[in-house]
Amino acid sequence: MAKDKDQIQAEQKELAPEYDSHDSLDLRGTMISVLFLGAVFVALWFAIFILFIERI
Repeated sequence: MAKDKDQIQAEQKELAPEYDSHDSLDLRGTMISVLFLGAVFVALWFAIFILFIERI
């Protein structure tokens, strides 16, 4: 019975995907995109705020 258990564990290790480390990913493009999107949101917020202040 111990052989069966060991054999099952060996088969599960073979079928299981290897741990993929995300340390090697290059996320500079993601950061630039998020910063750009944030800048657009801030600019739109100020534009709407100035429009609101002018209409008071």
